Amino acid sequence: MDDYQILVESALESVAEIFPWDLEAAIQQEPDLILLDIREQNEFEMMHIRNSLHVPRGVLEGACVWNYDDTVPTLAAARDQAIVLICRSGNRSVLAAQTMQLMGFKNVRSLKMGIKGWNDNDMEMIDQKQQIVDIDQADKWLNSAVSKEKLAP
Repeated sequence: MDDYQILVESALESVAEIFPWDLEAAIQQEPDLILLDIREQNEFEMMHIRNSLHVPRGVLEGACVWNYDDTVPTLAAARDQAIVLICRSGNRSVLAAQTMQLMGFKNVRSLKMGIKGWNDNDMEMIDQKQQIVDIDQADKWLNSAVSKEKLAP
């Protein structure tokens, strides 16, 4: 196991995960649920779960508190609110949820398998123009192989 996976496994000791099909039900049952997508801007614009709040991981800490340029009022006021963090595969969101717990957020969970798992279960996503994303196109992009120059020698 590499260092990144060790970090994720360690964070999972305190972070709860929610499966995509359970999130679909939670969206219907919890009107105040915040879907917090922490992927990069281009990833979010390409595809995301409808009504997600987008805060890239790089500005998350500043977005969670008042009095910063990065402050997102909805998020800064949500310390006790149910929040599900979303990323591509469920790793970044686990680490972000752990960070939010350390910052005093009481009810954060991570979407297990991330947006890939959401798509694998044929659940609707939209793009930046609010158009429904073709599941097969999303699958092709989400499951693309890591390029050779990024693989360990």
